[in-house]
Amino acid sequence: MIKGVNWVAVAICVVLLEGLGYLWYGVLLSDVWTAAYTEAMGHAPSMANQAVNMSLGIVNTLILVVGLAWVFARLGVNSLAGIGAAVVVWFFFNFTTMSIDFLYLQLPGRLVIMNMGYQLVSYLIAGAILGLLPAKDTAA
Repeated sequence: MIKGVNWVAVAICVVLLEGLGYLWYGVLLSDVWTAAYTEAMGHAPSMANQAVNMSLGIVNTLILVVGLAWVFARLGVNSLAGIGAAVVVWFFFNFTTMSIDFLYLQLPGRLVIMNMGYQLVSYLIAGAILGLLPAKDTAA
């Protein structure tokens, strides 16, 4: 068991972030994202293996949220300061990693920005929830 992680908060985050992903990519930006993807890849996104892709996406989100909760526990984040901490983590790790998609893979800027935007909003939501619902035993 990982100490300092509120598993209820983690579960709430995972559900909310998966819902955000549906809204972001499936409702709000569906046509724009699909067009940018098609332009970059030369074909429309495949709808095959959606169950597998969605399952792996949930696992990815779970890893992200558990890691963020673990970092928060080590830093003693237990308030809305979690939002600021999440932005810092996003910037130093996620932003820089996703920049490679633009810099070296030469994906269109609008596609990278849409993906980075989703990640930033995800970190903000997770940061708020994890900051407000820290584990009871925050001792590492």
